[in-house]
This record gives sequence, structure tokens and C-alpha cells, in this order.
Amino acid sequence: MISYGAGALVTVLATAGALLLLVGAGVIPIQPLTAAGIILSALGIYTVTYGAASREPLYYFLWGGIALVIGTGISTPSTVNPLIAAGIALIFIAGIGAYAIAKKSRRAT
Repeated sequence: MISYGAGALVTVLATAGALLLLVGAGVIPIQPLTAAGIILSALGIYTVTYGAASREPLYYFLWGGIALVIGTGISTPSTVNPLIAAGIALIFIAGIGAYAIAKKSRRAT
């Protein structure tokens, strides 16, 4: 399996490259803060995906979810209310915690 750092670097570079191509071709006008949010969201999606195949899924799910929610909030401030994004992040963190506790209790029995 590829290391997390290498995959994260590929994800960030591929996302940034795709954004540069779209902006350079005039397909979409984009603000720098929106671009940063899109890159952070892509990194969050990669982190959650990597966590699904790793031995420490809780760590990657938690940080991937946080990166995804922050990236979404940064890239769509006029569409997504920040309080709603924070609420989604808290529910996501609670769900991951419940999953980890259930998984740990199954191992103990």
C-alpha cells in the first residue's frame, strides 16, 4: 500500500493542477480561498479513503472528516452556513467515536 504522505502529495498536486487547468482555460473563475478549500476537501476525501484501508481507521477518519468539513466551509461560505458545517463535523466525530468504541468492545468479547 502507498504511504499516506505520498498519496496526500499526489492528491494535492493533482487537485491543484486540475484547478489551474480549469482556471487557465477560462472554464471557471475561482478565488484563491475557494481553491484552497477545494484542495483541502480533496485531501479530506483522500484521508478518509486511506483510513478505510489502514490499521488506524479512527485517526484517518477523524482528520479526513475535519479537513473535508473545513474545506467545504472555506470553498462555499455563501452556500453552506458555518454553523451547519460545524454541526456536521461534530456529528461525524461522534459517529466515528461510536464506531471505534463498538469495534473495541467486539474485540474484547
